[in-house]
Amino acid sequence: MKLNKTTPVPNDFFDSIMADISSSAVRVYLKIVRNTYGWRDENGYPKKRDWISHSQFSKVGLSNRSVTNALDELIEKNLIYLTDYRGIPLSTPKQRKQAQRIFYSIVNNSENNTYPNAKNDKTKAQILRPTKEISIPKYNANERMPDNIRMQQIIQEEAQKQTRRDNWL
Repeated sequence: MKLNKTTPVPNDFFDSIMADISSSAVRVYLKIVRNTYGWRDENGYPKKRDWISHSQFSKVGLSNRSVTNALDELIEKNLIYLTDYRGIPLSTPKQRKQAQRIFYSIVNNSENNTYPNAKNDKTKAQILRPTKEISIPKYNANERMPDNIRMQQIIQEEAQKQTRRDNWL
């Protein structure tokens, strides 16, 4: 089954977490899920974390104060993890205010991990650039490989990606 233009959300969120948090926290959590699990690297692995500016949260219809309160609530319930670019935790509003960039990640507490490959392959997800910096690489004419070899590679990569997508469900 192919699921284009969708973002996988952990089932635990719908089954047990969503009823226990505020509507602002739900919006902020889903924005973070969209910016992390909603993006894949060239191998099909989800991003572990992403830099999200505070102004991006205004797109979910919340004031700055509501976003800050929602972040505090999500951190308190151990649903998200915030760090600076070096990986230093930012758990208080004061720490976040002093940080230049805040990287957001989802804490996956379930034993039945929704993303089994991501757990075993932390390095691939960690080296992903933030969403705003992802670009398609450009090749010079002298760097290209023969078309038939490249087509075989593309077909194999797409088959691997589809296998991973099928295993998400």
